[in-house]
Amino acid sequence: MARVLRPRDAEVLRLRGRSASVLLSGDDTGGQMTVRVVEVDPEPRDAEPRPLHVHEGVGEFMWILEGTGLLHCDQGVLPAHQGEVVYIPPGEMHKIMPSGEESLHLLCVFPTGDIAARTRE
Repeated sequence: MARVLRPRDAEVLRLRGRSASVLLSGDDTGGQMTVRVVEVDPEPRDAEPRPLHVHEGVGEFMWILEGTGLLHCDQGVLPAHQGEVVYIPPGEMHKIMPSGEESLHLLCVFPTGDIAARTRE
C-alpha cells in the first residue's frame, strides 16, 4: 500500500552520538527494508570517539540531506557533502561524522527489515 511517510510521525531511536527516526522497518516492508532519517551530532571535545560499526550481510545507502561530513571507512577518511550519496558495502566498518560544528542529516536505507539485528559496534 502506497503512503506518505512523515519523519515527525516516526519512532525515534536514541543511539550513541546520533538519533534515528525510523520511517520504514520490517513490519512495514515485509522484512525487506529499513529506512531512517539520521541526525549525527558533533562529538564533544572531551568525549571518547564513537567507534566504527558494521552491518553484517547488508549494505547501507546514505544520502546526505544537510551538512558536511567525514566518512571513516576501510579506505581511510573521505569527505562527504550535502547532496552526495554514500554507499557502504556489506561487512565494511564505518561511521560518518560532521566535519564542523553543525549536525549532519542523512537518509539511510538498508536492504533488511531489522538492521539492528545485523549491526555490531
